[in-house]
Amino acid sequence: MKRMPFSSFSKQGFDASSGMLVRRALKGEGSLSLTVFLRERGLLRIAARGAASGKVRFGGGTEPFVWGVFKYYRGRSGGLHLESVDVADDMLPLRKRPEALFMAVRWARRLLRHVPVELPADELLKVLYWSMRLLSNKDLPVELADWRFLYRWLKTQGLVPDLRKCALCGNLSERLAWSAEGLLCESCAPSAHETKPVFSATRLKFLEALARMDASTLEGLEKQEVLWEQRALFNQAARCLEGFLFEV
Repeated sequence: MKRMPFSSFSKQGFDASSGMLVRRALKGEGSLSLTVFLRERGLLRIAARGAASGKVRFGGGTEPFVWGVFKYYRGRSGGLHLESVDVADDMLPLRKRPEALFMAVRWARRLLRHVPVELPADELLKVLYWSMRLLSNKDLPVELADWRFLYRWLKTQGLVPDLRKCALCGNLSERLAWSAEGLLCESCAPSAHETKPVFSATRLKFLEALARMDASTLEGLEKQEVLWEQRALFNQAARCLEGFLFEV
């Protein structure tokens, strides 16, 4: 993604940055309200006047999940108005894959709920881009992309749990139960092993290895049918991680 010069959020005038269009909504008089996640800017809400009526055309730049360079103008009142979009990646393969599109919408809702407006989060933005690329890959299960995205989101905040040790005693264990406090051994939390999802050390090691792989390595793995056979594991682990991420 192209690096753009930083300028003050409150400064009136033109500005530009690269990132993703997270959400769009209809606004009065044929306009669109866009929420974009931009490099060195964070989440911004930008008005695209006339875009919904066709009076002003931005090409494919107002399609959800498009990546590119967004140029906009900040008025005297502080409102942002879209001037142009230089599309770098239209994410068309993602929109042609229904289950991937559903997952992308889910991620977008989480971002809108948990990422503060106008607070830069460049590491998370980078994670989001490559996670979207993995979602677009029809050879990989979306559940794996979901697990990897949530794991790496936690990592950007320094909150990723150790998948080898108990969160309370720090000991290695062959079986760990996932709770809001992290992974717990049976000695520290016997009741958790009866009521919470329990993972073997082998499966946790497998999950961690996949989460740490870069996107190109993951896409180049041989015997990808093994990954499809583990969809239930990826989904269960992602739901545990999702609960941990948004409860801490």
